[in-house]
Amino acid sequence: MKALTAFILRNRTVSSLVDTPYFWVAMALVAGVIGYVVSYIDERLGLVIAAGLIGITVALICLFNTRNGFYIVTVLGFFMFYIKRFADDAIPMGAVCDVLLAVTFLGIYYRKTVLKERLWKYSSNIITLLYGINFGFLMVELFNPSMYSVAGWVFTVRKALNFIMIYFIGLHIFHTRQAIIDYVKLWVILSAIAGLYGCYQQWFGLLGFETNWVMSDPIRYKLYFQGGEIRKFSFLSDPTSFGILMAHGVVFSIILLLNAERKRDRKWLFFSTLCMALGMAYSGTRTAYFMIPAGLSLYVLMTITNRRTMFFAIGFMMLFCVLIFGPFYSNGTINRIRSTFEMSDDESLNVRDENRAKIQPYIFKHPLGGGVATSGVLGLEYNPEHPLAGFPPDSGYLRVAIETGWVGLILTCTIYFTILFTGIRNYYRSRSREFKIIYLGIVASIYAYIIANYAQVAIGQIPGALFFYSAVAMIVNLRGIEEASTQNQNSKISKTNAI
Repeated sequence: MKALTAFILRNRTVSSLVDTPYFWVAMALVAGVIGYVVSYIDERLGLVIAAGLIGITVALICLFNTRNGFYIVTVLGFFMFYIKRFADDAIPMGAVCDVLLAVTFLGIYYRKTVLKERLWKYSSNIITLLYGINFGFLMVELFNPSMYSVAGWVFTVRKALNFIMIYFIGLHIFHTRQAIIDYVKLWVILSAIAGLYGCYQQWFGLLGFETNWVMSDPIRYKLYFQGGEIRKFSFLSDPTSFGILMAHGVVFSIILLLNAERKRDRKWLFFSTLCMALGMAYSGTRTAYFMIPAGLSLYVLMTITNRRTMFFAIGFMMLFCVLIFGPFYSNGTINRIRSTFEMSDDESLNVRDENRAKIQPYIFKHPLGGGVATSGVLGLEYNPEHPLAGFPPDSGYLRVAIETGWVGLILTCTIYFTILFTGIRNYYRSRSREFKIIYLGIVASIYAYIIANYAQVAIGQIPGALFFYSAVAMIVNLRGIEEASTQNQNSKISKTNAI
């Protein structure tokens, strides 16, 4: 194994092997054997072989090239539900995404071991420590006497491991300015494509397999069909996830747009923002509508002395007033946006407040909660006899409180506070305009997610989780990247003066 590893790392003549006739003869023999097997045994076997070859190739890329592997996982995270719907839920895309993410993470350990790098080089910080404590707390939850099912605990721990792997992969690959910029570009482009497809669904209707998927479940149809039309979901799992993802993308893109210097960048950022804003509107997600003013409010507060920010704040308030009070009474999308800010008439909000009031005594009596995967649909699946089974955890914080107790809630809020505090502090310490813009976009969009988590289980849904935990890794690494850049510049200046 060591010899093979050394060959992979040192070999520089792979391309010369491809140019030899032996390689092409071997490929021809393999193709002939596969063709014979497919034609004389079963045609469906050809699809299995093709899928296997593609899967092996992608897995090897994820293992030996962490950056490209994470890009593949990110792209797959955007389209996995679309592929799943197209295949009538026959392909376990969630499992495929989990496997590729795990392989990519193992690739970090492999490279750090072989290349003799320090495993904890990018992770000696308070945020990583808090995530470690939180994962240890989940281990303790295994012994929660109120929890009945170990399978539900395993499911929750698996998801937590996925988030930690995303975070550690981000710590590894986001160690240069260009790596961060490249991933931000990829994310904005994918978000814009998702928003544009949501617009396509609104303007031209759902495709046949999408309509069948919505109609196949009466409960799903009831949730999606509101205000006389179907709420749009684009490539994502549901309208809520789509709307929240678009809202955070709008916040991020607007901040980049306001600070872009090149005209070409401003054009494509404006187009991306427009696509995401329309997609968010068509999703019919009230939480998403509130995320934008929340995230942009933090941006305005952080840059209040900037004249451009003041002009934007005034223009945004005027647009908001026109949208809320303008004479657009026949438009269902605008009416739904307006209903977000008419909280006194929101029956669903009143029901949620009543549920929170009823469950508070349970939270106070159970400092460790009722156990993970005990509430909502997961509770009915893994802990059907539990008192919390079926209880609707409409808020991410409420779910944490009832499943892991007020101890888990305090730990979760501490993590979010530390993330925001670190990002804001590093923003004011930064001397680079480019880094300040990145800090602003990340902190404002993360803040929008944290606000949305009060009304929905917003943090932890794919593909949004890929951005959230990647953005946290960027916050951790940006300070070190800037310090290293400053040291290099000072070193060059010193050498120039010496000469």
